[in-house]
Amino acid sequence: MKYIFRLLAFATLLFLYSSFKAEKKKEFSVIAYNVWNGFESEIQRRNTFVQWAQKQNADLIAFEELNNFTQASFAQLAKSWGHPYAVIAKENGYPVGMSSRYPITNIYKLISGMHHGCLYAEVKGISFVVVHFSPFSSAKRLQEADSVIHALREKARLKRAIILGDFNAFSPHDSLFYAGTGIKDSMALAQKNNKVLQNLNNKNEIDYQVIHSFLQAGFYDGFSLFHKNFESSYPTKVFGNVPLSSEIKIDHVLLSKELKKTCKKVEIIKDPVTDTLSDHYPVRAVFTSH
Repeated sequence: MKYIFRLLAFATLLFLYSSFKAEKKKEFSVIAYNVWNGFESEIQRRNTFVQWAQKQNADLIAFEELNNFTQASFAQLAKSWGHPYAVIAKENGYPVGMSSRYPITNIYKLISGMHHGCLYAEVKGISFVVVHFSPFSSAKRLQEADSVIHALREKARLKRAIILGDFNAFSPHDSLFYAGTGIKDSMALAQKNNKVLQNLNNKNEIDYQVIHSFLQAGFYDGFSLFHKNFESSYPTKVFGNVPLSSEIKIDHVLLSKELKKTCKKVEIIKDPVTDTLSDHYPVRAVFTSH
């Protein structure tokens, strides 16, 4: 009889443990991270990221600035944080890429006409677009945004889609913050001193049209769904103290209506590692499992 009770107790514990594991797996997490010139080609910086990524245990990571990586070297590195699937958009310049715990399918690399290129792929029935738009021109960024929206419409993938990465563009949800920081004057001065920079719009005002074009296409600014107050994603503490006019949020996770319904959290990850690992902070979005 004692043996039977022990067996039942063990079976109960095993059931509870299995239920706990299943509960933990009901979340699907995504991180977007500009990793600063391919970790600045520094082995220690790269290794620090690997350790950090292991702790984050994200299901998918979207990368910008995978400089000096090849498809083979990126895929090999991704395995070190538990992602057996990885793809990079190109092997020169400033590539975007993604790594995943789950198979990456229907890959489409949008390079022509783009400043750095974009990567489209599907994971677990969700369409992901990793972007890194021009840092120099608001007009170019708007053209890139239109290309992304057009590609999603062509593929009929607007319903279950996430667009994420370094947009180099401001969200209209942050306009009140920027109105009080003096950033427009700083941008105007920068344009005066460097003709390559055309980041204000054609009316010499702060440009919100890039993110607005995605909002018009039915996407939602993920961060603003969960936060009323502004929080910067650039720069990190790697540059020390910076004036308020230099604090900007240009790293975004944009969600289609269907994905908005299952999103539980969007946050900018600020911790002792991300404070100095890159010049950008990563953004994380958490969903109920798909």
